Formats: sequence, C-alpha cells, structure tokens
Amino acid sequence: MKVDLGKIDRLRARIDLGYDEAAAYLEAAGGDLVQALIMAERDIGSAMDGSLDLDGGQRESTDGSTWTGRLADVLRRGSEMRLVVERDGANVAYMPVSAGLVGAIFAPELAAVGAILALATRCTMRVEPNPNE
Repeated sequence: MKVDLGKIDRLRARIDLGYDEAAAYLEAAGGDLVQALIMAERDIGSAMDGSLDLDGGQRESTDGSTWTGRLADVLRRGSEMRLVVERDGANVAYMPVSAGLVGAIFAPELAAVGAILALATRCTMRVEPNPNE
C-alpha cells in the first residue's frame, strides 16, 4: 500500500521517527494514522525490554539498539580509550575513559573538584587509544 507524504509528516510531527520508519508503520497499519501512532508508541515504550518488529513480535537486538546494548557499547568504547593527565611531562593519572565517566556519574562533585584542581595546577588532559587494545 502506498502512503502519502502528508500522513508521514503528520506521524513524524507526533513522534520522533525517520521518514522510512514512519512510512513502514503507516504501511503496516494499512494507512491508518492513529493505528500507526499506536504501533510506534508501543514499540518505543517496549524498547527497554528489546526491540519489536512491525508485526509486534519480540526479537532480540544484536546491534545495540536497546538502551542496555547502547550502554554496554559506550562502556566498551570507553575502555578502549585512556584519559591521561600530565603535569610537566609526567603522567599524574592514567585511566580508562569509562572509569572516569562512571566516577563522574556517581560522584559529580568530586569529579568537578578534581577537574578544577587539575586546571589550577596547570595539568594537561588528553584522550588517547589504549596501547593494550
């Protein structure tokens, strides 16, 4: 079934979808805008548990499309990079970026004090690839 651009635009105005996603929902709903909106909201609401296909069947996400998959991907990438703090050419701190992010999430005040102290003592900070990876 062909859907018109007006319906796609109206669906996209109500929910954050790309044109291809909006067109797919409208086609699956037989062109019914309300049904397509219900389907899209249901799929987005269930994204915490896994992703749904347009038929409503549960399928496992292998590309990190769930929030837990994305979080694991961010932590994996963060462990591949290192945060290096130097003062006068000597390394003061050397840690995975993911450890710094976790520390900043759980102790933001301490992270802010550490950053201020590093700047006040004329330290330089840089991110570099992990030499062990």
